Amino acid sequence: MPNQNCAHRFINTLKKMDLYSDAHVHLNDRMQSILPTYPITAILSCSTPQQCNNAKQFIQRYPNMEMSCGIHPWHANDVKWEEMLPWLQQTTIIGEIGMDSVWCTIDLQSQKNIFIKQLAFASYYHKPVVLHTKGMEKEILDLIRQYPNHYHVHWYSCPDYIEEYRALNCYFSIGPFPFIDENVKKVVELVPLNRLLIETDGIEAAEWAMHQSLNNDAYLSILKRTAKEIATIKNKPVEEILYQTKYNLLKFLSIKAKENTAL
Repeated sequence: MPNQNCAHRFINTLKKMDLYSDAHVHLNDRMQSILPTYPITAILSCSTPQQCNNAKQFIQRYPNMEMSCGIHPWHANDVKWEEMLPWLQQTTIIGEIGMDSVWCTIDLQSQKNIFIKQLAFASYYHKPVVLHTKGMEKEILDLIRQYPNHYHVHWYSCPDYIEEYRALNCYFSIGPFPFIDENVKKVVELVPLNRLLIETDGIEAAEWAMHQSLNNDAYLSILKRTAKEIATIKNKPVEEILYQTKYNLLKFLSIKAKENTAL
């Protein structure tokens, strides 16, 4: 029966799509049109009150998504603690937060001040944290040792300190694509599968990594290519990579926070 065969193929496709996850994605206008197309578990990264509000409304329609909120180092001078605090109290995940000496010209002390304040808040309320570490990997490692917590290191691309972050039981999200960046490939090689996540950082980040424009319908293939490259490095079936990385993300999302009150 042709129609029945088509139905079985459609159901099998949905089951396979349900294995996909995106541990870190920014909800701009483009991603708002892409994400509803796929049954993907994702963390929507928000760095301003407006982004947090947009994500909250989006999640009400698509509850397979979760949001993280935090003052990004790039916004250390223009987003105030007081205006983000209500969102930090509401969210279950803090981030992405950190420091950046490569892609950011904001004074490092200003970045550090707001980073520490958010680390302290997250540690006190047992809220897991998504880290931005670009160029400041050693400094951030030293700081998070002072604030015990569950940490997700977003798109780590430094050849150093991987074992030290591993010793803190950090999760590492792998962005597009391990074979493009030897440092990211090294992360995949050294970090056990039960601590790996897959992320896109948004479709524009994949375009940046590939140096080419992509259609919106390429989103799922970005996740699949990343999973395939991890599978090759780990010598595992790609389905196992998809399953395990989604399981890891769900485990990260299940970490419970203490009841919030303003500091």
